[in-house]
Amino acid sequence: MATQAPTATTGDGAPSADLDPPADAKTANLGSLFEMLPLGAYRSSPDGRQVRANAALVRLNGYDTEAQLLASLRNLDTEWYVLPTRRLEFRQALERDGQVRNFISEMYRHRTHERIWISENAHLVRDVNGQVLYYEGTVEDITERVRHEEALHRSEAHFRHTAHQVPGMIFRVHFNAQGDAHYGFVSEGVRTIYGVDPQEVMRQPGMLRRFCHPDDMQRVDATVSHAVAHQLPLSVPFRVLLDDGSLKWLHMSSSSTVSETDEKIRVGLITDVSAQYQARAALQESEERWKLALDITGDGVWDWNVQTGNEVLSQRGRQMYGLEDEGWADRAETLDQLTHPDDLAQMLRDRQAHFDGSTAQYVNEHRIKCRDGHWKWVLSRGMIIARDEHNRPLRMIGTHTDITERKEAEALRQARDHAEAAHQAMTVFLSHMSHELRTPLNAILGFSQLIDTDPLTPRHQDAWVKNVLASGRHLLALVDDILDLSGVQSGHISLLMTDVDVADVLRECMAMLTVAAHAGSVTLHAELTEAARASLRTDRKRLKQVLSNLLSNAIKYNRPGGRVHVRVIEDAGQLIWVVQDTGKGLTIEQLARLFTPFDRLGAQFSDIAGAGVGLALSRQLAQAMGGDIVATSEVGVGSCFTLRLPRQSAGANST
Repeated sequence: MATQAPTATTGDGAPSADLDPPADAKTANLGSLFEMLPLGAYRSSPDGRQVRANAALVRLNGYDTEAQLLASLRNLDTEWYVLPTRRLEFRQALERDGQVRNFISEMYRHRTHERIWISENAHLVRDVNGQVLYYEGTVEDITERVRHEEALHRSEAHFRHTAHQVPGMIFRVHFNAQGDAHYGFVSEGVRTIYGVDPQEVMRQPGMLRRFCHPDDMQRVDATVSHAVAHQLPLSVPFRVLLDDGSLKWLHMSSSSTVSETDEKIRVGLITDVSAQYQARAALQESEERWKLALDITGDGVWDWNVQTGNEVLSQRGRQMYGLEDEGWADRAETLDQLTHPDDLAQMLRDRQAHFDGSTAQYVNEHRIKCRDGHWKWVLSRGMIIARDEHNRPLRMIGTHTDITERKEAEALRQARDHAEAAHQAMTVFLSHMSHELRTPLNAILGFSQLIDTDPLTPRHQDAWVKNVLASGRHLLALVDDILDLSGVQSGHISLLMTDVDVADVLRECMAMLTVAAHAGSVTLHAELTEAARASLRTDRKRLKQVLSNLLSNAIKYNRPGGRVHVRVIEDAGQLIWVVQDTGKGLTIEQLARLFTPFDRLGAQFSDIAGAGVGLALSRQLAQAMGGDIVATSEVGVGSCFTLRLPRQSAGANST
């Protein structure tokens, strides 16, 4: 009876192919897999003989066939690994664990003796009695990876060495999705700046933040958060309070860098700029002394860096502008913008004359706008104290002297004289005009009406008579408007305050203007909301006068086929009439002059009748009733006039 051959098993007890497996289909398939593996694969004996090698392992060792390799490689213990002890470590790991994973070694490419790096995975195969038959494993050439890692380590070491030589603290910080930060690298400069160990900072990410001055912490946190969120460059100065009680000024700059994960990575530099800030503070203290000395004289002092545009005002100078309690831009153009528009051109000419060397000193009187909105006269004097090599001004200093009282006294005397004369002349003129114009106008209108109704009047004269009537009525209305405007401006106007039905007034106005709208092919539409049905305590006559004027203008200055939309709303105790038209609209310049009496904004050259008084009068009547009129417009789209009146209006000079 034949003795059964021992069955080989792997280190974990699984069956393994014999050293000389039978040539059946399964073995043939395993053999094909063995040969086709892209990694080197082998079978070796415990005594160091290579038993099998696939094509990839043959090529790895520089041979053409398996037979060549097996014939040449006689002892793996001495001919395979560069380190003689490495084969022993390999065998001990196999016998201890039954397998090895990622066993990295330096070996010889056997034929050329070239040194390469490999990674091995192997297991041992035992027979049924537990005796080791052979080792099976794979070999991967990782030379390029090892060399790349070595180069990376050398580069990292070089970077660290360089970073440690740079004054200041170089860092790399990582931010996760929640915004938490940890340092990936901190240079030795952190010892000089903060007095702490780099490794300690990397272990405790929040360590450096605790040194930040409390007055600067919120600003620094906000700046960093914004830069990280939007991956922007960062540059921020701040103060730190160190454990020894000393204070330093630091400057941090950083920028984002490429990350292969979801983290946001930034690299940056923190430097100690205390010396610069101390020098700046000393210079500022010196300049404050002489500015204070000049302030004692009552004049404001200004110091202008012409090249950068920065201008510093002394405390007295700030008081003149009313800026002592609030920050401002410290820019020359900021002060120029506060100069009265009528004085700005002459001020710039006087300044340029000094720049050009035409005058030894800059001297100019002009008005400045204070924070509370009123204008103040100042005498400004200055002199250039530094020029560059091309004779361009670099720095100029000077003073402001408040001369408001002197100017106001002069202006008051002149204004009083002019006002008295003008008021007397206007009173006489209006009194005469009221009688002189109304009497003949009433006669003209009366006789024109008689002619118009007389059946004996020739039909071809009808148009002439109607034209006379229309012109007379227009002139009479103009006289009434001028008298009303004069009365409002002088405060001599009486308002009869009653409870007014808003919807009723609006319907009357619409009815009055229906014919005019039809003649101009304009659609007139009112939106009678709940607010329009409310009552309002105001002067009914004046309200109707204002609304009629707004609607009349919206029709007159509309386009054929256009639309006028009126709606009434209530807001915060006010009733608001919104009159929207589809006319040609107004420019910004025209809007600025819209409520100027007798200024028709160019309409005087058109066939649209008017004198330019209605809007000015309407606005002043609205203000007399406690409200106002505002206008907005867009060229090519149309205009919108908004009348606001309080629900309970006391009015001016009400009766």
